[in-house]
Amino acid sequence: MSRREKAQHIRHLLDTEGDAVFENTTHVNDGRLEANATRDDIEDLRTAARRIKEDAIEQLPDLIETVREQVEANGGEVYLADDAADANQYITAVAESKDADLLAKSKSMTSEEIEVNDALEAAGVDVCETDLGEFVLQVADEAPSHLVGPAFHKSTADIATLFNAHFDTGKPLDTAEDLTQFARDHVGDQIRAADVGMTGANFVFAESGTLALVTNEGNARKCAVTPDTHVAIAGVEKLIPSLDDFPPFAELIARAAGGQDIATYLSLLTPPVDSPVVDFENPHEPLDGASDDREFHLVLLDNGRTEMREDDELRETLYCIRCGACANSCANFQHVGGHAFGGETYTGGIATGWEAGVHGLDSAAEFNDLCTGCSRCVDACPVKIDIPWINTVVRDRINRGDDQEFDWLVEGLTPDADPGGLDLQKRLFGNFGTLAKLGSATAPVSNWLADWGPSRAIMERVAGVDRRRDLPAFRRETLVDWFESRDRSRPPATPTGRSSSTPTRTRTTCSWTAGRPPSGRLRRSAST
Repeated sequence: MSRREKAQHIRHLLDTEGDAVFENTTHVNDGRLEANATRDDIEDLRTAARRIKEDAIEQLPDLIETVREQVEANGGEVYLADDAADANQYITAVAESKDADLLAKSKSMTSEEIEVNDALEAAGVDVCETDLGEFVLQVADEAPSHLVGPAFHKSTADIATLFNAHFDTGKPLDTAEDLTQFARDHVGDQIRAADVGMTGANFVFAESGTLALVTNEGNARKCAVTPDTHVAIAGVEKLIPSLDDFPPFAELIARAAGGQDIATYLSLLTPPVDSPVVDFENPHEPLDGASDDREFHLVLLDNGRTEMREDDELRETLYCIRCGACANSCANFQHVGGHAFGGETYTGGIATGWEAGVHGLDSAAEFNDLCTGCSRCVDACPVKIDIPWINTVVRDRINRGDDQEFDWLVEGLTPDADPGGLDLQKRLFGNFGTLAKLGSATAPVSNWLADWGPSRAIMERVAGVDRRRDLPAFRRETLVDWFESRDRSRPPATPTGRSSSTPTRTRTTCSWTAGRPPSGRLRRSAST
């Protein structure tokens, strides 16, 4: 999109989704801060989790082979998919081998990344999303706006309007309880009727082939064990050595993602699970003994992750545990949401690294400039990822690929040795000391030239400086010159009606609840 189109898009999202996003992210932020305050070892847990992820990514090739051997020993299959098309081909083949008409699927951002729903439906397999937020978006035919809360941008009233228009419910659905109960009953029927169940995986323990599924609705474990065939899709970065490494993540992920001490459902499954397949046509038949009919397929997705692992500047992205805390803590995200602050799949601060790694720089470029580098996300991240640095790296790569036809306009103004490394606007204003000296030395001609219509048009087209933006007015006399030439014999001036001992000060502050950083809009107050 052009700058004008992007601005119009953001204004539309502010009007239509901003209030819901702000309310939901603020609620989660408050919960995260409160949950973390109950423990005094959060920093130790974050440090431990970071170290485990660093080690896991370092030994990733070995972990892939270990989990392959173990899952096969357990009776399952492992498929290492090179890219989205490869993964979709394998998953579709599994569904076709079961003559599947319906696949019940729990929430998985990795499945969103490969757009598996489209591939399955093209093969004649219906897909039902069973996570409440994903189910809402499937009905609305929309993309997720958050890593954890895909429907963060929708209010209760929005969902009521959607369901009442889409389903014949017999009576209007108005309250959150009505909507949730309806969705629960609907997806429950779909899970019971499904031929194949599909999940993601929050963590995969290589040593045992165990999956960790972290949810608040319990739908993931139902998708995994109700049908006789279970397909799990996970990026290779989800591998960690063993269950012994899990405790720090178990303590951190629910706090970071939802402000909870622990998730409502934390399921550890070592598939194929040793349990009978339920026959819903004969619900009264006793369930006894294990079933030999179960199938399990673990699809490990590369899709650019190996290259990210070899990239010293993007490697840290692979430590991400997809909690969404970076988005919740980001002031810009809190207002515009993931449909502005996100790319083809991923949203929020960490999305820049993911989009650049799995979809390319063009996708990351669509929203990367919404990161201001404030670093609040670093404090929120449970594995201490330096997200602003990743965003800066990607932004630098995006800008290095731009046409540098107009470099001569800013020659000598850039503060670094490589003029091609910065956006023209940032290079123009980045070395403001040199720019100010040049403007002051040529004032008032510089002021006239800067405000001249053709000059403003060129600056807008070339450097992205909006022609409506107020530019600083230069004066020939600098502050240093004025200070040296002032009349030192005169007493300092005092405001009318006040003595020199009680000067007036106006201070602009950002106010928030004492003891915690701001979690939402900043309120400006003036005090005298």
